[in-house]
Amino acid sequence: MNYIHEMFSQIQKITRALIVLTFSCFTIFFLAVAWFGFGVHKENFPQEPSVALWMEHSWSRGTEKDFYALRERIQDLPVTDLYFHVGPLGPNGELADDLQIFVPGLEALPTVNYAWIGQLHSEIDLQNPLVRQGIINSASWILTKGFDGIHIDIEPVYNKDDGFFLLLEEMRSALPSAKISVAMDEWQPHLMSQLVGWLFKKDIKSYWSTAQVRRASAFADQLTVMTYDTRFHDPALYTWWVEQQVVALSKIVPEDTELFIGIPAYEDGQGIDPQAENVQTGLAGLTRGLSNVRSKPQNVTGVAIYSYWEMDDSEWSLIENL
Repeated sequence: MNYIHEMFSQIQKITRALIVLTFSCFTIFFLAVAWFGFGVHKENFPQEPSVALWMEHSWSRGTEKDFYALRERIQDLPVTDLYFHVGPLGPNGELADDLQIFVPGLEALPTVNYAWIGQLHSEIDLQNPLVRQGIINSASWILTKGFDGIHIDIEPVYNKDDGFFLLLEEMRSALPSAKISVAMDEWQPHLMSQLVGWLFKKDIKSYWSTAQVRRASAFADQLTVMTYDTRFHDPALYTWWVEQQVVALSKIVPEDTELFIGIPAYEDGQGIDPQAENVQTGLAGLTRGLSNVRSKPQNVTGVAIYSYWEMDDSEWSLIENL
């Protein structure tokens, strides 16, 4: 009987130990999820975010009057950077033959002004050195028109896309005094993306890994992450998504590279639900990210809005109160 009693006593001890261990593991797991998924927030953040705006193509042929009106519109706002679309790149990296650039009032703007060039990734072969040289030649020419730098928007840039990063390296070498800005896809952990792809039998390519962000930062003065077109339908989920981009990228992008968080002002598109993705929810994600104790807010320059021509009075009011 003593043997049986001792055996049950040992079983009870082991059972209690397993229960405590299981409870402890679940507690640690949920605390880790809460910390890495949500974090703790401070009441404020150290600096006012700057604002960048994507500008439509018509500005490349604007009049002096247009630019002075634009200056009046933004002069009381924290707008520091403007991306002026100057046309899609052709298959050889060239700009359109009939492109007319007339920006007589550009120097009147109190902003850093970029010539925005880009193309769909499927329409341009960045592995071809002649194409990359064509893009650099186009960038060099457009800089003679009074722009401070080049904003490169080639979408999507796939993980391990060597051609794109060779373009950045070669452009940096060819244009050492020009500012280079890059529009990038959202950041995702590489291993997680590979695991999800394996589980669902899909090749997930359109994202930027930590290695890509660091590689681009070596040649670019500025990175602008496009957090929109997520297909989210819940405003809180989109706000959380933007916050996580802020937190993660603030710790990846080095201090000497500007980081803008891109949010949408437009309402039509296959991948966007404007009730979930908009300026209000995007700014909420930005401010939560900046106040999250896991972030490095000093490494976040501000917010970029796509686009100027889609902004309405209520959205301008949000910027005024940023």
